[in-house]
Amino acid sequence: MRKIAALLLAAVLCCLTGAETEYVPKAYEPVLEMIRKGVAGDRDVLRNEDFNSTIYMENLYGEQMAGWALLDLDGDEEEELLIGRTDWQPEEKMLWIFDIWTTADGKAARIARGGERSRIYLTREVGNSYGLYLEGSRSASENIFEHYLIREGRLTNRKTINAFTDRASNKTGWTMNETGIEEERAAEKIEKWKNAICPVRMMPLE
Repeated sequence: MRKIAALLLAAVLCCLTGAETEYVPKAYEPVLEMIRKGVAGDRDVLRNEDFNSTIYMENLYGEQMAGWALLDLDGDEEEELLIGRTDWQPEEKMLWIFDIWTTADGKAARIARGGERSRIYLTREVGNSYGLYLEGSRSASENIFEHYLIREGRLTNRKTINAFTDRASNKTGWTMNETGIEEERAAEKIEKWKNAICPVRMMPLE
């Protein structure tokens, strides 16, 4: 845990980013209004598939307020909307993102969704570009680590590492994009992705 905290602290020193503006593109206004109502427990919104229920649960039980930021993630000079935690606590890894939205034909379109068991983090890539790192689990025996690049309003270049532990033998097998990989090599990849994590400064959602 201390090693992860040190890595994230190093990241925040060089990569803390996020919009410091109250301006919201018109396409994103309905999204923010939906989230405000969902956090407040609006039953219609909680039943809406577009609403990420993790946001409600985190606010209800985690005492962690949802926030938002605008950031051009793919270099097209149009900002994406990020919804995530407002608090930066590296020892508890509280910097993960709930949703990322972009615009298509003048409307908001979600390009990424995180959850309690599939947490996503923004990463800083080569040049002025961004990607995503996902860390989660599919079961008690299987962990998943993924990395994407964000290009033209979508996720590309997916790399997926799976770690599956056989309960009978207590041995763990590793794959990358469904091809076997040595544990040491997998660990190096995951470490590289974690080192690229870029914390985002979120504005409180009022």
